[in-house]
Amino acid sequence: MTESEQCRPLRAGVFTLVCASLSAIGHAVSSGHDVPVGGLLLGVVVVFAVAWVLAGRRYGPGMLTAWMLWGQLALHVTFSYAQGAAHTDHSGAVLVQDPMPAWAMISMHVAMALVSAWWLHLGENALFAFLAFMALSLIPLLLVIGAVPTARATPSARFAATDQRPRTRPPYLRHSRVLRGPPPVLAA
Repeated sequence: MTESEQCRPLRAGVFTLVCASLSAIGHAVSSGHDVPVGGLLLGVVVVFAVAWVLAGRRYGPGMLTAWMLWGQLALHVTFSYAQGAAHTDHSGAVLVQDPMPAWAMISMHVAMALVSAWWLHLGENALFAFLAFMALSLIPLLLVIGAVPTARATPSARFAATDQRPRTRPPYLRHSRVLRGPPPVLAA
């Protein structure tokens, strides 16, 4: 199934939501401090802008993992900068040290990137399989009830006075009786 431009906001939004929320949770847990709202908003805007540009087509699990690793790195830098600015005194000295070593925080971001890339890949495959199933299920149904127009063999005038043949009803109305309108004129 080919992707359309209407899926771009959905794909960029889901990517940003998964990347930013997992990164903020992991960063807050591993650093012992909450992520400031300003840093979170800045990180979300940056990741959403890049995701919007990249959401024009589907990527495989390897490329999706690479982009998720980039998002985690960008968010880690943004969150670390925002937390460092929030936890300094007027002289610029950091008030509280990180309780977790840097390698552990980076490994947590890498683990979040791998899990979320796998989850996004499965979710995207499931979404497009569902859309394909719905398209294949609805088109025959629409053809049966006559909602999809079919090509006519000869074009005819709609209100021509010379057209005296009886009107045919669509297949879903063949057992119904039309009771509206003036009574038919009976020939004497």
